[in-house]
Amino acid sequence: MIVLKPTTDPQTFKYIPRDYTTVAAILLRDDTTNETIVYNPTITKVGDYLEITGVFNLVEGHFYDIREDTPDAYWNSCPILWELNDNTWDYEFPIKESVYVDLIFCTAQVINQNEDEEYNINKGVYITENTRNNDYVVL
Repeated sequence: MIVLKPTTDPQTFKYIPRDYTTVAAILLRDDTTNETIVYNPTITKVGDYLEITGVFNLVEGHFYDIREDTPDAYWNSCPILWELNDNTWDYEFPIKESVYVDLIFCTAQVINQNEDEEYNINKGVYITENTRNNDYVVL
């Protein structure tokens, strides 16, 4: 799962896809509203990863399904697809293949697992008081 912030600034995350194509459409589907938005962010290859940089309009506390689809003419560069197809090699067959599928969570909270700062759904809502001595005796 990828954690992003609800901001209008560009955000970057890395991932390992099934195919290293830097030309693809990114589809984000909001799990709450079931709306899908198509993004065309900057995709660059960094070592063994692909890095996406873009401005995503995300809502605090929502989960998003992210899917990276290849362009329509991708099958021309993938032999297994055109070998099984009856069309000629120059026909642009409108086939889509998902190269990467993941989940995004949007939160403004600071999350750092190295310092035990985890996401808290009730942060700022419930206040715990440690003013009493909760020692008890078992008889």
